[in-house]
Amino acid sequence: MIRVVHVGNPEEARKRLSFLEVSSIDAGRLCTELRPFLVCMSESDVSRFLLAFFPARGITAVRGKEKILFSVSSAEQVDAWMKESPKALSALSPVSEAIGRYLSRDFVVECRGRKIRLSGSAPGGSPRIMGILNVTPDSFSDGGRFHSTEAAVRHGIAMAEEGADIIDVGGESTRPGSSPVSVDEEIGRVVPVIRELSRKTDALLSVDTTKAAVARNAVAAGACIINDTSALTDDPEMAEFAAESGCAVVLMHRRGTPSTMQASPSYGSLFDELLEELAARVEAAIRSGVSRERILVDPGIGFGKRLEDNLALHRHLPDLRNLGRPVVFGTSRKSFIGKITGKDPGDRVFGTAASVAVSAFLGADVLRVHDVPEMRDVVRVVAAIRDGSEC
Repeated sequence: MIRVVHVGNPEEARKRLSFLEVSSIDAGRLCTELRPFLVCMSESDVSRFLLAFFPARGITAVRGKEKILFSVSSAEQVDAWMKESPKALSALSPVSEAIGRYLSRDFVVECRGRKIRLSGSAPGGSPRIMGILNVTPDSFSDGGRFHSTEAAVRHGIAMAEEGADIIDVGGESTRPGSSPVSVDEEIGRVVPVIRELSRKTDALLSVDTTKAAVARNAVAAGACIINDTSALTDDPEMAEFAAESGCAVVLMHRRGTPSTMQASPSYGSLFDELLEELAARVEAAIRSGVSRERILVDPGIGFGKRLEDNLALHRHLPDLRNLGRPVVFGTSRKSFIGKITGKDPGDRVFGTAASVAVSAFLGADVLRVHDVPEMRDVVRVVAAIRDGSEC
């Protein structure tokens, strides 16, 4: 896909260009006149046309490994060039669309008749908090703590009172190495909890499942968001149900299954592969009847990712804007934090806070967390720093 490569300064741009195998001389030329939008596209007849088109207009275009890169000042500049000839229109129209997707900052998401505004990277915006409610005996962090319906409902109500905008209820562990549970068992875990929470709180309720039957029963009980870690691929009936349900849908990037995903994950180019794969899932969902306005995307921290991948997803989180949809970011208490700090899951609140601060600052729209009041404070402080007045 054509994408805008997020870079904060010329030195960061040099690092990204080096990774994309642009020669140091070409990278130097491009960085000397770096404009706000650094565009990367696969080499093709179209991109080769642009290599000849741009120099006459004062724009440096360079080659990387099977890529062509150039920087432009604005979408309006690209739109003006598009008027020069039919060939320019054909070549630059996808570039203009890519910049438009990247600039998307303010979303109103439909959730079965309810709406939620997501504007984590918009001026004055702030990420929403999704509280994690695992109704399982074996989740990596809080397995067994809320296994009974009564305990789970109490905790869900508490999270809503503490500031959770969404409560994500899951009845099957997706920790690395976990095994699936039966449909009936998963339904028995999540449906009573969702039914009670729908009566006792105004928070939006999400069901964390890959099974259509579970989603169907959860929605009947009051859920209005389907959070599918397989991006609608595990169950062939899930896409059709998601479309007809009217729910918002979270599509996560995942390599493998929970039982295999951390065995030996590898990427040649993390963002090329992740963005291509998630974009394909977004388009598949739309073809199945899920409106684009109901789709959120999640890069899947820890789901078939190496430590360096998880860290890169933090640093370059704005690159996910190329998908043109709100970004869900879930890092709470995860193993990459343990690898860095040496702490057990229950002792990773400060490591989680660091991750949440970075992702909130860089524009995540929804933060999926265990520790709601602590992370709500982190988000408030980050928003105050980011949007403070000049002095």
